[in-house]
Amino acid sequence: MEVVFKFFSAIVLLVVSCCLGYMGQPTEMGLAILAGALGLAFSNIDKLSEFSGAGFSAKMKDQIQAVVDKETEATPLSEDEGKAKKAPSTDVAILKALSNPNFTWRTLPGISKDANYNESEAWTILVSLVGNEFVRSGNKNKTGEMIWALTAKGRQLAAENA
Repeated sequence: MEVVFKFFSAIVLLVVSCCLGYMGQPTEMGLAILAGALGLAFSNIDKLSEFSGAGFSAKMKDQIQAVVDKETEATPLSEDEGKAKKAPSTDVAILKALSNPNFTWRTLPGISKDANYNESEAWTILVSLVGNEFVRSGNKNKTGEMIWALTAKGRQLAAENA
């Protein structure tokens, strides 16, 4: 079904818009281009993290995935994965701030305030946690400010170090 949708979206984008342009109907051609482009964008929505155009904007994958991960029961890890590292004492405060049940995504000022660190110290620890796949980062929609959330591994580590 997805392949058929992609095919028809491409036909509308390329063939229909060219025919309308040849017939001298620029408004209809523009609408055909828009319809084809939106069809292709929505047929690939699972692969996109952000789409913006013609007054429409969608930001999906990363931010929604953190909410899904938080609200879904954790999958038991294998023995190797189950042997999670003991977090350094500096990381525990950051993990605790990120595991606040009131938030899925946190900003750097909020995390640093809850962890009692200045922002540069919190930033360094967050970057380290992202590198170890305990934390994921994203961009706040309109401001472009970085936001942070725990991954499933991060939630497990936070629970073990609580």
